[in-house]
Amino acid sequence: MIKKKYIPTPIIEKKDRKTVKIVDKLETRRLSTPYIIWRFIVYFLGIQYRKFTGKSDVQKTATQLREIFEQFGGFWVKAGQLLALRSDLFPDEVCDELLKLQYEAIGFPFDIAQSTIESELGKPIDQIFAAFDEQPLAAASIGQIHRAVLRKKKKLIPVVVKVQRPGLAESFKRDLDVIKLFVNVLITLNIGSYLRLDEAIAELEKTFREELDFRYEATNARRMKKTLKEHKIYAPKIYDKYSKRRVLVMEFIDGVLMADYIKTYQRDRAKARRWEDENDVDPKKVGEGLYLSLLRQIFEDNLYHGDLHPGNIILLRKNKFVLIDLGSTGSLDKESRDTYMKYNNALGEGDFAKAADYTIRFGVDVPKANIPRVRVEMARAVVNWAAQSGLKGLSYKEKSLGGATAELSQVLINYGIPTNWSFLKVSRSLLTLDGSLQYLLPEFDYFKISKKYNKESGRRALTQSLRPESIMASMNKLSETVAEYNDLILPQVRQRTIPFELTVNKFALSLAVILRTLSSVLLIGGFGTLYVFLYQQYFGVIQPINVEVVDEVVRQLPYIPYLEWVGILIGGGLTFRILLACANILERKEF
Repeated sequence: MIKKKYIPTPIIEKKDRKTVKIVDKLETRRLSTPYIIWRFIVYFLGIQYRKFTGKSDVQKTATQLREIFEQFGGFWVKAGQLLALRSDLFPDEVCDELLKLQYEAIGFPFDIAQSTIESELGKPIDQIFAAFDEQPLAAASIGQIHRAVLRKKKKLIPVVVKVQRPGLAESFKRDLDVIKLFVNVLITLNIGSYLRLDEAIAELEKTFREELDFRYEATNARRMKKTLKEHKIYAPKIYDKYSKRRVLVMEFIDGVLMADYIKTYQRDRAKARRWEDENDVDPKKVGEGLYLSLLRQIFEDNLYHGDLHPGNIILLRKNKFVLIDLGSTGSLDKESRDTYMKYNNALGEGDFAKAADYTIRFGVDVPKANIPRVRVEMARAVVNWAAQSGLKGLSYKEKSLGGATAELSQVLINYGIPTNWSFLKVSRSLLTLDGSLQYLLPEFDYFKISKKYNKESGRRALTQSLRPESIMASMNKLSETVAEYNDLILPQVRQRTIPFELTVNKFALSLAVILRTLSSVLLIGGFGTLYVFLYQQYFGVIQPINVEVVDEVVRQLPYIPYLEWVGILIGGGLTFRILLACANILERKEF
């Protein structure tokens, strides 16, 4: 629950808000395949005509494509948003327009919403909610949300209720089948293989599955709420008991949407500044907090918000903010995450040749190309970006990380090197956040903020490594490595040598006995060392077993700082493991 001291004053009055249009009867939208084909043919003919007449207009082309996807609606909107990731294929104008894709924000009647809620939760709506606003707060292609007051034991809790649009599953499946038909035809004709359309279909099928079941969003929200707590960022609570496949109930956050702040900033900058002063909000600190948090989500948590547009960020007082709509999350496999981290570090350190190398590693099915030449051109492109990013008066987009990515992507396009979807999804998350940062951090400095993140993440990594559970994990890892060597690598080495048997070496056995004796002494001494460590650092743990005689002895010992204790315990544990491993090897009959 958000503390009252963080609840800001409204920036747009309720009476000035546009209400969601409600239709009495929802029409079943069904576009025939021939019509869809005809619509795209007309679109592409229009592009060719403008080229032929010398009147090419990239922005017009981009806008018309967005309008086509919005006209088709339904799952076509999701397909268009997926294509927006392909900044390596399409001009920036096209990607920017497709990122704006929205479907008709038309709400459906309250009786349909009520029927869905009661069907999913198995109770009359008035038994679950003390109050329920029949007018939707917002509507989208997936569904609409309502404000309500949840009855929970003897408490009344303000919540928002997300209700799925009726007939959505059938509509989405119909659209997905048509899209798959198109893709299969293109694959059969070997058209657009560069797009890796099979991966796009797999991504769409995953989206289809998750969008139609709100329980995926509930699970993602719980996971993100836990990780964001470490960032000191709040996320709304999900009420699992009342969250089902077509209904999601979550905590209501009383704040100001970033989208409303931006609208006010664009229309009346003085009013936006007054609101900032009233609520102790520093846009620069908020912007840095958002960017640093997203980097931490990607590189440290490996669970990041995949759609941080201004409608999914809520501003609070004192530079606090909340992330909502946590259904769209992403993660990377270890190799991709390490590569992306090294790419960002190389950029931040100004090692642009190395950044180019890591970008090439994101390529999939790299064709036969002059890679050294590609590397040189990519490094030169990033050098140009870095040089202009420090200039005054440039747009935010030219200075952002997206600017560097665009420069690199253009070189990849020129040499026909496709990029994998994982890299594109992460890039899209950062680009989506740019929609807010261009107002919060107009003088964005990638190099400065990158250094700040690296410093903070290094400090967190050191603190994490010194925790008892991390120390134990490191020791277990070492043990597993030794065991793996003995079980997997050592037998292979033996198989490559000439088989022979020797009698048991008495010297080896004697040495093994000595090593085992030393390890036993070390183990016994380890218990004493651990007792002294707990006595000096965590006395409350051993207080019940502390006796006066031992207390007198331990008190005479010099005080050792915590970090030195960590070194002693790690060293002792490693020595114990090594002694045992050596003894085991010496006792093998080969010795």
